[in-house]
Amino acid sequence: MPARLKIRITELEYQKLLELRHNPKLPERTRKRAEVLCLNAKGWTVNQIADWIDWAANTVRKTIHSWMIKGDEGLWDAPRSGRKRTWQEADIKYLEDCCDREERTYNSKQLSHLLKKERSLELSPERIRKILKKRAENGKEQKQLREFTHTPSKKKRRKQI
Repeated sequence: MPARLKIRITELEYQKLLELRHNPKLPERTRKRAEVLCLNAKGWTVNQIADWIDWAANTVRKTIHSWMIKGDEGLWDAPRSGRKRTWQEADIKYLEDCCDREERTYNSKQLSHLLKKERSLELSPERIRKILKKRAENGKEQKQLREFTHTPSKKKRRKQI
């Protein structure tokens, strides 16, 4: 039977892992990796941790080995493939300000030309439309608007009567 996989960490490292584990701004996978290390340092076995976190035992082992080899860098996800975005948050904020400031309405093609002319940034009208739509779905104004305009279904209205 192979030797038990156990890490030894200092109290300072343990406190740092606890902070990472309870930080809601971090990705969930990073928080769970920190939890795996904390539990392992407290004496939990790989199988106990896997059952607790609902991961495969190999995933727990991989997390522990990654931390042993890479240190704190082993907690974070590796960079993903794909192209980096070309626009900045300030560019989209500029478009929103233009739409709010002026009385006229813009379509996505006009916004694309405006970005190219004013900010030297080329974004397709389709991409602008997707970005603005996603921001509107996540915004509070959109949620509040949905709450006020929501009408109960016929079935629910019948139950109320």
